[in-house]
Amino acid sequence: MTLSCDLMIEDEMSMSANRNVELVQGIYAAFARRDIPAIVELLSPDVEWGEPSNPFNPAGGTRRGHEGFLEWIEIGRRSEDILVLEPRKMLVDDNSVAVVGFMRCRAISTGKEYESDFVHLVTLEAGKVTRFQEFFDTYAAGEAFR
Repeated sequence: MTLSCDLMIEDEMSMSANRNVELVQGIYAAFARRDIPAIVELLSPDVEWGEPSNPFNPAGGTRRGHEGFLEWIEIGRRSEDILVLEPRKMLVDDNSVAVVGFMRCRAISTGKEYESDFVHLVTLEAGKVTRFQEFFDTYAAGEAFR
């Protein structure tokens, strides 16, 4: 009896993890299509969206809510061309997905390119993203903007 109970818990966690991966994959697909309204639909109204602060990177810092996310998108659109955004691996548990990948970008103001591996830590609750935290080589990004 204990074994079947453990299997049920595992199956529930597996289903939850699969839903989370599908939701995060949906964000990347919408980003690739530049379908910002589709991304907003997947975000909690009080989402926390952040990347490391950097005095040279205009999009650095943490923003909150749909308005904060839209501000981040607009700053990014004006300041940087994303040449490659390649999720390579997803690590998942019942309420989060860590996306490991590679990116190459160009700072519009200088024309300089940088590349970096990244980790995006996405926290989810009730089928919505509540937190998106990006980790990447902020030194390389800052140098491209200088």
